[in-house]
Amino acid sequence: MIIKFYTEGCSPCYAMGVLLDKMMVDYDEVDIEKDMESAIDHRVRSVPTLLNTVDGSRLVGFKDKETVEAWLNDNYS
Repeated sequence: MIIKFYTEGCSPCYAMGVLLDKMMVDYDEVDIEKDMESAIDHRVRSVPTLLNTVDGSRLVGFKDKETVEAWLNDNYS
């Protein structure tokens, strides 16, 4: 499962969501301002952060489509 950690009003977080939606990626979202405990548990230090809960891999910060695709291909099936 992919989790996107974000905050409201974060433009890169919003852009990452748009990109994931266009790529038709199934993901959950955690607003770290509303669920700080999840952010702490998953050691999220920056937003946006994508986390693969299966293998623990993560992608931190907004990335271009090619980088996100490569990360998903390597870490998400």
